[in-house]
Amino acid sequence: MITNSSDIILPRILKLCDDISHGVSSDTIIETTMLLAGNIAAADGCFFFHVTQKKFLNLVYSRIESLNTSISGTSNMRLYPSVYLPDIMEKHPKRPAELCAVSREVINTANVFNETNIDSSYLKEFDEENNYNTLSMLSFPISDSKNNVIGVAQFINAKAPNGKIINFSSDMQNRIISVCNMLSIALERKRLEESYTQLLESFVDIMAKAIDAKSPYTGLHCQKVPIITRLLASAAVQANEGAFKNFEMSDDDWYALHIASWLHDCGKIITPEFIMDKSAKLETVHNRIHEIRDRFEILRRDAHIEYLQKRLQNTDNKENLQAEFVAKVKKLTEDFEFIGRCNIGDTALSDEDMERLDQISQELTFTRYFNRMVGLSWGERKLINTPSIYNNPEVESVLQDRPEQLAATYNQGELTNLKIRQGTINQAERQKINEHIVTTIQILKNLPFPPELSNIVEYAGAHHERVDGKGYPNGLTGKQMSIPAKIMAIADVYEALTARDRPYKEPKKLSEVLRIMQEMKNSGHLDPDLYELFIRSGVYLEYAKEYIDKEQIDEINPEEYL
Repeated sequence: MITNSSDIILPRILKLCDDISHGVSSDTIIETTMLLAGNIAAADGCFFFHVTQKKFLNLVYSRIESLNTSISGTSNMRLYPSVYLPDIMEKHPKRPAELCAVSREVINTANVFNETNIDSSYLKEFDEENNYNTLSMLSFPISDSKNNVIGVAQFINAKAPNGKIINFSSDMQNRIISVCNMLSIALERKRLEESYTQLLESFVDIMAKAIDAKSPYTGLHCQKVPIITRLLASAAVQANEGAFKNFEMSDDDWYALHIASWLHDCGKIITPEFIMDKSAKLETVHNRIHEIRDRFEILRRDAHIEYLQKRLQNTDNKENLQAEFVAKVKKLTEDFEFIGRCNIGDTALSDEDMERLDQISQELTFTRYFNRMVGLSWGERKLINTPSIYNNPEVESVLQDRPEQLAATYNQGELTNLKIRQGTINQAERQKINEHIVTTIQILKNLPFPPELSNIVEYAGAHHERVDGKGYPNGLTGKQMSIPAKIMAIADVYEALTARDRPYKEPKKLSEVLRIMQEMKNSGHLDPDLYELFIRSGVYLEYAKEYIDKEQIDEINPEEYL
């Protein structure tokens, strides 16, 4: 037993203060404090009960020197099961720790079994099972700066120098309480850290759900990118050779990467869903290919009417007129099917395709008889500078780039959108989508992350950068990006390519996905070392087996994709 002389106690108190100020774990602080306080009275046993924010009383530390037992954490549940304090408010009598937590009483007794207002039955059972003899007890609540009870400290069997069990004197009580009150600093700090973590996790959850509600496609993306990110980061940490043999991540780095991967697309909260999910070039809120189809229907009907009129007027023989009609219908069908293929955006348009779209726009016209101004909203009318041109019948092209379409926020010109070389997004829409990264960075910069999580902004904000410096928003090169940021870039691409729920593309085979990523690596988009690790470590396959359709997983020889 350590003595309680001041020349030993004081240095330990100073060491405890230093540990608390440097954020040593609360479990270590509890053990150190209880041992230090117990030594003041040479107490044989000491126990600490934590009162959680949800009002549970949990024994988290126990030590009985004569029985040579010292237990930390949840293992104490066997000795003292968790108690929900609201349930025992009307219970009489209460056990010592319960009484301290609920009534804020200080218990100091020479023999706990003589106290009629205390339930000591569990102590009697403990003594019988362990051949122990509990007598004197000091038990008291510990409060935080707002006077909330956050714990109960309990000591049993103070001993005199000759080993005889004695009561806890007033001097002992005051000194022990003074030492244990230092626990309130550590516990309150822990509670604040837990509250901050809960707040941050709640924000992450809310943002992901908000994006999910806005678009189910990006919602799944936000859930899956963290999985790929974690797998590839783990592979980098575990690498024993190559570019990542010295790469390590601290607990703070892992947590920052976790938060960043969940929030990397939080800026999409401002991106219109009809742009995010644009599955065809003519799609706005709906796919405008149907409007063009109606115009072709009109042209076909006009051709049929013209044919019938010529028959009635006997301008030519029946066979020639039928052949002329069939040829016109065939040409209309071919032109419309060509426009439909251009609308999808799966393959890049050639120069010949662009010329044919221009030719169709110039050659195929129909007559509009009804006023275009009827039924327009104020916002739509505002875009039309000369409404009089739409009052009267007018010949119009089947593919239109009307001034109000071109002046719309995201350029709704039909011909302009059909002439998108590849994909379905026009320049204005692409710029709007790219803005989500800037918005993500702005959102994350405005969150008061502690210094150890300051990397979240860089990790999340750089996943659309390229190692050749041609990415966005900042045009960073590979040397300017951290390894976790480059990991996220690969995770973002891989999830998007393997996703089976995107409305603008069919699910791709795994071999096709890896071939595209190989080209992205060769063209300076993806980090070559991380891409090689992605393939050689099997991360691509580990994720695929769990999260993409079996039909997408075809035979792969990894060496072919390095």
